[in-house]
Amino acid sequence: MSITGDIKETLEIQINELEALQAVYPKEVSTSDHGNIADINDYIAGKTIDVPLRLEYEIEVPVDEVVVELLINLPLDYPNVSPQVYCRSSALDREEQLNFNKNLILFCESQTKGEPIVYYLINWIQDNAKQYFKRAEEHRNKKIVRKVSEDNSNKNICNEFGRYWIYSHHIYSYIKRRNIIDLAKESSLTGFSFIGKPGIICLEGMLDDCEYFWQQIKSWHWHRIIIKFIEKDFEQTDDFNKYRKFTDFQELSFVNCDRQTNHTVPLNFKNDTSQLLKFLRQHNSEHAFNQIFGFDTKCTE
Repeated sequence: MSITGDIKETLEIQINELEALQAVYPKEVSTSDHGNIADINDYIAGKTIDVPLRLEYEIEVPVDEVVVELLINLPLDYPNVSPQVYCRSSALDREEQLNFNKNLILFCESQTKGEPIVYYLINWIQDNAKQYFKRAEEHRNKKIVRKVSEDNSNKNICNEFGRYWIYSHHIYSYIKRRNIIDLAKESSLTGFSFIGKPGIICLEGMLDDCEYFWQQIKSWHWHRIIIKFIEKDFEQTDDFNKYRKFTDFQELSFVNCDRQTNHTVPLNFKNDTSQLLKFLRQHNSEHAFNQIFGFDTKCTE
């Protein structure tokens, strides 16, 4: 069978699995880009030769009275390879969310290739989530007790401020993009996510929060992602705003293309890095461009 034939076959399996899940969970399953589903169906039917973007959707999995969001990102050759999955829930703290996702991925990768497995992932979540909820609640109770004592004994101890600069081969996935924003806001981090190809993420805030963010996202499936450099060794202060270069966390995209929607960017789209340089100059961060891309911006002008 040709490569095109292989892709058509796997995409048809993906669409059939999604429709079956929607029949069982009509209110719980939602898709991020209905236009992409139409593109996939057109490709399967032979109406277009343009390979569509990956299929992405999410499922709200009920566990007693708690909801676990299961985010699904399917490679074009799924189910012959494992899907990219990520879970989150308000009932999980940072540590248990990390543990939960590590074990979910291990379970996912242990499944037989060639057969759809999302339904089994839902079952795994329903069977195992409670133990993570319980440990997260125990952690919260311990932190409350510890915080009371620390507030009295460590009033003058300040947390360290830092800034992480992360480089990725690309950032296209809507699920990854949304999780990046949610993680940053959850940890009171400011900065930006520059989507497309290449992808750049800047984080600034408490060093522990930046490191937690990094540990979370690097466990996702990436073509390539690395920390380019870290800015730290700032004087301790109880007011991080004096060091921040950004007032919030935002997503940047300099995509001038009709194919872009609120959810997707064109596959293999290469970003206009000159616009990124302009943005960094506006935020007194031109030095970061030099270190990320390895050349002096003064020479490029």
